[in-house]
Amino acid sequence: MDALDVEIRELRTIEDLRQCVALQFATWDQSDATPANQLIISIKTGGHVLAAYHEGRLVSFAYAFPAVLPGQEPWIASHLLATDKEYRGRGLGQLLKWKQREWALARGFRRITWTFDPLEAKNCHLNMNLLGAQCQEYIVNCYGELDDQLNRGLPTDRLTADWDLQAPHVAALAAGRKEAPWEPKARVAIHPDFQALKRQDLQEAIAIRMRVREELQRHLGAGLKVYGLDREASELLLR
Repeated sequence: MDALDVEIRELRTIEDLRQCVALQFATWDQSDATPANQLIISIKTGGHVLAAYHEGRLVSFAYAFPAVLPGQEPWIASHLLATDKEYRGRGLGQLLKWKQREWALARGFRRITWTFDPLEAKNCHLNMNLLGAQCQEYIVNCYGELDDQLNRGLPTDRLTADWDLQAPHVAALAAGRKEAPWEPKARVAIHPDFQALKRQDLQEAIAIRMRVREELQRHLGAGLKVYGLDREASELLLR
């Protein structure tokens, strides 16, 4: 199955949203989740939940809502993107993000932001290489201690992805084209499979978290942006 075989729906009923809650539990093996009542009130006040169905089964969804801060143009904050374990690696996350871009542009928004772990290589590749988001903000322990299978035992440091929906390189990616690559000003090494490393050696994983935190904070503090991942070298690229 590829992404073209799925049906994309904008969810609006509490029954459909309860399926999204179940998918959150299955994805993160956690003790809590964003509940259906929160999702539905977000939808009723300007947010959205976009979902992918395969043969009538919910297999992926993305949740986002408008964000407003003093002195800034309103934008879309994307909070959740979850995919059924059986359907990962098939482009569903990328498909939903591009649909999210279409949704935002149709309503006059020009930016989408979200957070992601800079040590998760697959997420880095999706967010920056495939979508064209860039990062200027590093948040230390963004969500506090989380007791789920992906985050257990580590501070939840995150980069903020800032997606300029009308940037030329983003428009090119949306059209299936790639612009000439930027020459990096700095590189920060990560592990190619951080979850496997955690299972094998938690202390080494913590050491990498601390090193990457220091290096990224230093580079971002100097005015650089994280814009991509060199997958072969497992290095974050900055310019």
